[in-house]
Parts: sequence; C-alpha cells; structure tokens
Amino acid sequence: MSAPVLQLNSTGTLLLSFDVLGEEQPDFRFTIRHCEADWSTTPELLPSAYISGLFEDDIVEQATSFNTTTLYTHYSLTFPSRNMQPRLSGNYLLIVYADDPAQPDFTCRFMVTEPSSVSIQGAVTQSDRLEERFTHQQLNFKVDMDGFPLMDPKREVKVVVLQNDRWDNALYVGNPRFVRGSELDYSYDENNSFGGGNEFRTLDMKSLRTQSMRIRRIEWNGAYDVRMLEDVNRSTKNYVTEPDINGRMLIKSDDNVKNSDVEADYARVHFSFPGGPPESGKRIYLLGALTNWNMGVNNEMVYNPVSRKYEGTLWLKQGFYNYIYVTKEDGNPAGDAAFTEGNHWETENQYMVLVYLHELGGLYDRLISLGEINSREQ
Repeated sequence: MSAPVLQLNSTGTLLLSFDVLGEEQPDFRFTIRHCEADWSTTPELLPSAYISGLFEDDIVEQATSFNTTTLYTHYSLTFPSRNMQPRLSGNYLLIVYADDPAQPDFTCRFMVTEPSSVSIQGAVTQSDRLEERFTHQQLNFKVDMDGFPLMDPKREVKVVVLQNDRWDNALYVGNPRFVRGSELDYSYDENNSFGGGNEFRTLDMKSLRTQSMRIRRIEWNGAYDVRMLEDVNRSTKNYVTEPDINGRMLIKSDDNVKNSDVEADYARVHFSFPGGPPESGKRIYLLGALTNWNMGVNNEMVYNPVSRKYEGTLWLKQGFYNYIYVTKEDGNPAGDAAFTEGNHWETENQYMVLVYLHELGGLYDRLISLGEINSREQ
C-alpha cells in the first residue's frame, strides 16, 4: 500500500510476492539493474558499481497453497537481501528469472533515494488553461537544492511527476520557470498538468462465499467465476466523491483463513464495459495494480459484437482491488481515461515528485529527493 521506495543505506526493506499456478514449483533467481530517470539502462555503470554483494541471488521463500481450489506456490523476497544491496541511488529494475536474466519471467520497478536536505513544497490546483480548468489538475511546486551546488541547474536536474503510481503517463518536467539561489521554481507552468481522471472503481473479492457490491454472481465451473455487474461509461457523468486507494490493491481473504498468502483462493473475474466497435488503432485496457500498471494482451478488453460490450477476464487472488478503464492508441505508451472515466479537477489524486541529479561529467541519474502531494491536502 505504499510506493516501492528505499532510502540508501537504511534499514528499510521492500517485499516482493508472487504465485505460480499449478503443480510446478520452479526455482527462481533475481538480480537488479540500474536505470536512468526514463528507465533506460544506465550505460556507463557496471554491476559492480551499483551492486554490493552477489550479482545474482536465489528466491528461497516459497510455500504451497493450502485448502484452495486453485493449486499454487507462493514466493516471497525481502529486498535488500543478505547477499545483495544497492550501492547507488536511482531507478532500479528487479529482474526475476528461472534460467536466464536476459529472458526474465517478469520485472518490477523500484527506486532508491539518497538521504538529503533537498526539500519539495507544492500544491495541486485547477489548470491555468481555460479550456482545461474543469478537467485538469496543475502542480505548482518548488525544489530547494540546499546542499547541492549546481553549475547548470537546467542541465543537471531532472524532475519527474507521477500520478497514482502510473509511469505510462509520467510527466517529465521541463526547465524551472525561475532559479533563485538554491531554489528551483516550477510553479504556474501550464504544462505541469494532468487530466484529473475519476475515482478508481472498486472490486471487493475478499470473500468467495458472499457477494459484495458490484459482483453480480459467483459461479463454480471447476474454478470460481466472478461475474461483475456491467461497468458504466463515466465520461459524461457528473463527478461523485467515492473513497478509493488510488489504484492499489490488498491481497486478503475473509473466508475464515489464517494466512492469506497461501490460503486465499483464485477466481476468474469477468469485466464488461459498454461501447461501440473500436476505432482503428485504439484499444481499451483495465489498469491498476491488479495489472501491474501495464497494458498488454492479458488485460485488454475485447469487443463482442453480439453483446455490444467490451469484455475481459483476469485471474485474481482474493482481495480488494481498484481499477479504471483507459484507451490507448497504438504507438503511444500512455493510457487515456478521458473517454471511459472522464476528467474532473475535483478528483482525489496522489502525486509523487522525483528529483534526479546528473552532475556535469557524472555517470548516472542520482535520485536525491522524493516528495508526495495530494490533491486534497493543500
């Protein structure tokens, strides 16, 4: 329920957990790779420069599911591990693989910050652009680089802003509007804005014995099938305040279990969304932590001409989930919620401001500060 961030040389840890469905229990290893602010591999660094300890390590914690209709093996990794720690700040990929790190089973992003006196102060307002005043949120913020003498702030400092853990529509901020001593001022820049979106939709699947809101019925067909009520297109509806967890998820079973890691069950969850035939080159996806914030074939909503709906199915473990629908054009990495969820400046969103430093002659993007700004907490 928090961002995957570590502080360099601290005692903090991150927990990675995942399941392999079926009887197979493969052995997994992992490594890490340092990346630039845009997640490209840092070209100037060898692993020995950013890894302390072993360059590869085993994921040893695993347990078989207990009393579930779907058999699976649960794996977990606490990082940094005893044998591997990051040496440098910045962006990292954690790479999980069974045989070859060049062909990973999956990767996860995390960030390592430096302890520093750099401070970030800001607020979220309605957009200064008249045509976006009721649909977009603008970030006005300042970065005090106290303790970091800069030769050329516009070249050495990179600022990235995330909205609700999403990297697909991350904002790579341009030059500050003003530089006053150690203070970089990014306020009142119309380009520093995001579509406000809408509150996330909710799926409460902590129980497979009782139906929560938004679940039409639960069936048994050799495995659980959870059929959701048809979601509505909210793009033309008025904004309604609804509590959410900003797209994150919680794995938990309320069906009289002691350990949800290995006793929570799986179900095929069926989603549907109304709409006409898809436009050429444009697709609709489910998005949230339940899809690891990715948009791919597994979470694409496919148009059914008979029902005149977009339909999709996800294998999900019991828990509490947030999600939205986004449209994505081929070749564009960002999903757009405007046509499915609507954009409202009133929406509660969590923003993260990441400040990177790449000194003139430096070899990598250092992550020297991180700040969070909530659109409701000014």
